[in-house]
Amino acid sequence: MKLKREKDPILIFDNSTKWTWSARKLQREKCNISSITDNYTPKPGDVVVVQVLKVANHTRIYSFDNKFVRLYQGDIIAGTLGFRYASDAFHADTINLSNLHLLTNSGLIGTVKNRHLKIGEPTRVKLIGTIADRQNGKNVNLKETFFHPGNFNLIYPPVIFVIGSGMNSGKTTSAARIGRLLIERGLSVSLLKVTGSVAYRDLFEYEATGAQYTADFSDYGFPSTYLCSQKELVALYSRMLEDTLSIKPDVVIVEIADGILQRETQLLLKSNIARFTSIGVILTAPCACSALTLVEKVKQLDYSPIAVTGLITNSPLFVAEFASYDNTPVWDTNANPDQWVDRVIGRLKGTSKYIMV
Repeated sequence: MKLKREKDPILIFDNSTKWTWSARKLQREKCNISSITDNYTPKPGDVVVVQVLKVANHTRIYSFDNKFVRLYQGDIIAGTLGFRYASDAFHADTINLSNLHLLTNSGLIGTVKNRHLKIGEPTRVKLIGTIADRQNGKNVNLKETFFHPGNFNLIYPPVIFVIGSGMNSGKTTSAARIGRLLIERGLSVSLLKVTGSVAYRDLFEYEATGAQYTADFSDYGFPSTYLCSQKELVALYSRMLEDTLSIKPDVVIVEIADGILQRETQLLLKSNIARFTSIGVILTAPCACSALTLVEKVKQLDYSPIAVTGLITNSPLFVAEFASYDNTPVWDTNANPDQWVDRVIGRLKGTSKYIMV
């Protein structure tokens, strides 16, 4: 990357700039890199250019063209400002321009407040510039560019939520496997992830199932959904469901990130549209006690559990402990294909193809 020698310098791209997966939807040929002005106020969704000061926890990034690229000190990368809530990784709820870190290997950038003990210190980066529209000179913000609230249709497809007790309880894997089982039975399935922090893996898992429609929040310009308002979450959820109507799905499987106690999970599940569109929830947990708490919490929110799965199915003793207190089925997504399909189809038979809200 080189610098124009001007009174108000504009940075120019060269091939050494590493564009991250978070900014994959931008048309790079229509962008410039602008220098930082004194009055710049960062916002989640701003696309920025940073220089790597110290390579630490994240040693590679996923690029805009789906390559897993090694990072070196001094590298110039284009990423997206935002927040992150990850109980097993980083917590970042501010953007301090003088203290920036790489929050995910897909290019989310913010300021780490604390981290899980098993996670190393974050890769440190320095802000160099912002990505601007070459035509009008305005800074590019992904949310402002790609998120357009839906029409809040009165009719939506039936939804099954996948909800976990916490991070890394098996949500994405379970959603993908169950989606695949339904596809093999001839159902038209959409797979969505409505909340979380931008990460390539979830969408790749969904696409591998052969689902006719897959999307996550980052397709709509959200680098993460942490600290979004309920109004934003509801608008995002409504827009995503509206877009799935293009394939007329029999069912939409929607993963909600993190765990049942997390702020955005609660805000979305307490909304009327989430309650009205849901025909049931699939729950994931690592152990019997967390599964029992999860079942209790979703029932308090007026959701109906279909079954429990996830890491708990690795332990026959955990499954037996849970079964001694609750009669919700516990099924392995690999070992119980017929039970899953029959249970979901049973729920679908109990509702109309599309739900009026």
